[in-house]
Amino acid sequence: MLALPFALRNVPVASATDAIRDLVREDPGHMPVLLGDADVFSAEWAESVDLFEDPEAILAEAATIDADQWFAARTPRIGPLTEPSDARQKLMNVAWRVGALPFDALLVPARLIRWSLERQRPAFLSRSPFAMADAEPFESISPIDSLRAQLAELELAGDGTGEELDEIRDVIEAIEADGTGPQMFPDPIDYVIPRHSQTVAAGLIETDAPWKSAAWLQHGTYALLAPKPVMVAHCRWLWEEFGARIITASTDHIGFDVAHPIETEDEAREVLARFFALCADEINAEHRGTDGTSLIGATRWWVWWD
Repeated sequence: MLALPFALRNVPVASATDAIRDLVREDPGHMPVLLGDADVFSAEWAESVDLFEDPEAILAEAATIDADQWFAARTPRIGPLTEPSDARQKLMNVAWRVGALPFDALLVPARLIRWSLERQRPAFLSRSPFAMADAEPFESISPIDSLRAQLAELELAGDGTGEELDEIRDVIEAIEADGTGPQMFPDPIDYVIPRHSQTVAAGLIETDAPWKSAAWLQHGTYALLAPKPVMVAHCRWLWEEFGARIITASTDHIGFDVAHPIETEDEAREVLARFFALCADEINAEHRGTDGTSLIGATRWWVWWD
């Protein structure tokens, strides 16, 4: 059984953010990751659950994965399809429409009568069986609407304490007042800092690229739900596209520091779709159905698996 292949070092809670930069500067060959549930990140735990795999084997398999191709097959297309993807189908669609014109011309009087009776404009051209169907439009919900829906559900079901409901109401009021409101998700570093300790454990992962550290993080829900080599390939894509470096990890989350933040809604939706394909439940304030706005400009991502 493989022992835990990275050292642990305690760093001061008060300077945890600076500690990451200092550790990288001191030894560029090690990628520090602040660990929540540090007792779980141990060789004994890995052996007891028979979970840990050889990181080098994971990296080797990840090198064979085309992340764009893998996710394209597993994430929905966003927005309408404006052109048929198959040239042959497009040609058949045009030919069918031309051939149907005489038939449609004969039906014009009947369709005009139907229009006058039903007060609803009919389709004057028959529907082509070769037409490409448009993709379903992307439906999203803003964070404040999501909070309102959550509050209504809790009130209807009688769930949640009075304090929890008041907290949600306060956040809604703050957003309504200034359009932003308080941050609705934890900062990754704050998330791993223990409540009753002056230090936090940092795993020193020996690797030559930040994205490769994902191969050593095998102690969480993400390692059970997402294929490990695909997770590594995904982290490689995040590093190449956004300079996203893993800085925190626990049994239910991975945190990223983002050097080149997301700038557009399309980029935000793509990042969300890929994480959701890896069974993540929440990224910052975003979940399935939200619009990705909290990712635009964000310099840190908190990615959570339930």
